[in-house]
Amino acid sequence: MGSIDGQVAFITGAGSGIGRGIAERLAHEGADIAVSDIDVRGAQETAERVRAAGRRAHVVQTNVASERSVNEAIASAVDALGRLDITVANAGIARGGTILDMTVKDWQDQVDVNLTGVFLTVQAAAKRMVDFGRGGRIVCMASLAAELVGQMSWGYSATKAGVRMMVRGWGQELGKFGITVNAIGPGIIETPLAQMLAGREDGPIRKSVEQITPAGRVGRPSDIAGLVAFLVGPDAEFMTGSYIIMDGGLRDARAGMLDDPSDPRAVEAMELIVEEGQRRARLQPLIDER
Repeated sequence: MGSIDGQVAFITGAGSGIGRGIAERLAHEGADIAVSDIDVRGAQETAERVRAAGRRAHVVQTNVASERSVNEAIASAVDALGRLDITVANAGIARGGTILDMTVKDWQDQVDVNLTGVFLTVQAAAKRMVDFGRGGRIVCMASLAAELVGQMSWGYSATKAGVRMMVRGWGQELGKFGITVNAIGPGIIETPLAQMLAGREDGPIRKSVEQITPAGRVGRPSDIAGLVAFLVGPDAEFMTGSYIIMDGGLRDARAGMLDDPSDPRAVEAMELIVEEGQRRARLQPLIDER
């Protein structure tokens, strides 16, 4: 029996990366999982892993940038699994660009998914938790980017800093209902979203990151999932409104920019940009439906 046996968790962005890692870990801790993602194929794969752990899984396609979609997803999860105890607002996107060339659409997409999407998810979940009257645990995914900013990434950093501040306010508002709200700031984690930063296994980018990270490696989804398991478990009852960085110490050991196009890291980075463009082209039409 796990620390959250019999509870129900709703996790956005659970079709891959950190969200999938969280779903698997909470299933092993005893929770049934509502697997929420805009990518149904990925969500179904995660659901199979949850079922393999012996727990129930409910897949629900969700565009967190849409109020209607989020409300329907929460309602579907409650109808299918019977309750709602834990919510993890994890879904996010990244759009790079300088102030001279960032498009309004790329800016707005980040705001709509990373900031408004977290607001909509937490609002819908908190209303259900208040109605149930059993309290609850909410975890929001911010980023180390809430602390650091660089060229091309300031838009993403702005949205993640916003998540950090919203959580502080929500912790104050929801405490009287027995609901805790906390945020996590992951560093470089090996996920589809962060592939440009983490690089390929044994590639030049990965080797560079491993060299400058005090912990000696990039993060894994299971690292963040372990922290989530703590925050939604009994030992974190007295923690709310907090923001916890989990980055292997990278925040104080940042790498320089890759200005030399012949640098092997720069070559790999360009290849990863192409791969991310292909992934973005597949999912962007779904994001635009709001």
